[in-house]
Amino acid sequence: MHSKIDFYKQFFEQLARRGFQVRRSESSDYLADIYHKGQLVAFYTKGDTIEKNPFVSVRDKIINLINDTAKETALKAGICSECPYSEANEKLTNGSYKLAEYNGVTLACKQHHLFGYVFSTYRTAPESDEIMQRQFFYNREFAGQDFAKRSGLVDEKALFTETELKALHASLVKMNVLDNNVSNDERLSVGL
Repeated sequence: MHSKIDFYKQFFEQLARRGFQVRRSESSDYLADIYHKGQLVAFYTKGDTIEKNPFVSVRDKIINLINDTAKETALKAGICSECPYSEANEKLTNGSYKLAEYNGVTLACKQHHLFGYVFSTYRTAPESDEIMQRQFFYNREFAGQDFAKRSGLVDEKALFTETELKALHASLVKMNVLDNNVSNDERLSVGL
C-alpha cells in the first residue's frame, strides 16, 4: 500500500462485502458516511477515525465490525504492524521517532491508531529547521527506499527500472548466461 487512497479503496470494498454502503460525505468534517441496512450508522473522519452516528441507535457490534474491518484491511495491505523503533530513538516534537538522518533528509515513524506505524521522509530547511517535502508511507520497505534515494545513499540514476531488469534478464537468458550448464570459461568470455 502506497497511500491512504489505496487503503480507502480496499477498506470501502471490504465494508461493501460485509453489507455496508459507503458514500462520499456531504459534510466537510468527514471523508465518508457509512450506512448499514439503509441507516447512516457511522462517519469516517479525516483523522482516520470512525465515529458512531449520535442521532441514531447503533449497536456496538456494528461499530466494532467497522473498526475490525479497517484493522484487517490495514494488515492485508502490508501496513507495518511491528514497532520499528525503541525508546533509544530520538523522539521528535510531533510525537514521531527519528529512525535515520542523512544529508538533510530524515526518516521518521509514528504509531497510528488505525494504520499501525506510519513512516515519513522529509527534508529539513538548514536555516529554519522547517520540515519540507514530507512524504508519508504505510510500508517500511517503500519508506526505506525513498529515504535512500532522497538522502543520496543510493544513486537513483544507477538503479534499473523494472522494465530494464526484465530486458536485461531476457537478454542474459537468450545468451545462456543464466543457464547452469554454461561453464565459468564461457561466462568470462561474455564479460560476467
